[in-house]
Amino acid sequence: MVNRAKKAAAAVCLGAVVLTSVPAVAMAATAEPVTQQTESGIAPYMLYIVDARCTLSISGTTATVNAWVIGDDFDATKAKVIAELQEKDGNSWTSIATWTDTQNGNYASVDKTKSITRGKTYRVKATVTVWEGSASETQTIYSS
Repeated sequence: MVNRAKKAAAAVCLGAVVLTSVPAVAMAATAEPVTQQTESGIAPYMLYIVDARCTLSISGTTATVNAWVIGDDFDATKAKVIAELQEKDGNSWTSIATWTDTQNGNYASVDKTKSITRGKTYRVKATVTVWEGSASETQTIYSS
């Protein structure tokens, strides 16, 4: 009789563990992934920004910069992108060109070209902001 009571108690405890872990797994699966990491390597969860990207492509001595941000379709009231083309100078980065786009709504983008020097190292730093009314969220992302 005691063994049967111990087995029943163990089954109840095991069932409680399984039932309490299911919501945590379900919550983890619903978090939206962030598409790019910050310079520190930490990828934050974004509240107002649905997606943001920046890319750099180089052909000969022409760099093409593309950066954009998307806010929530229903709640975003304004979106802004500041894209900086940066050149590596020793161990630091120097901005050689900056472009900005601000739009009412949920989308802003920059698509520009710039002449560069062959053999140097470049990247794009994009600072993106989305507003929902008076509240806003800003993220800084970098090209690969």
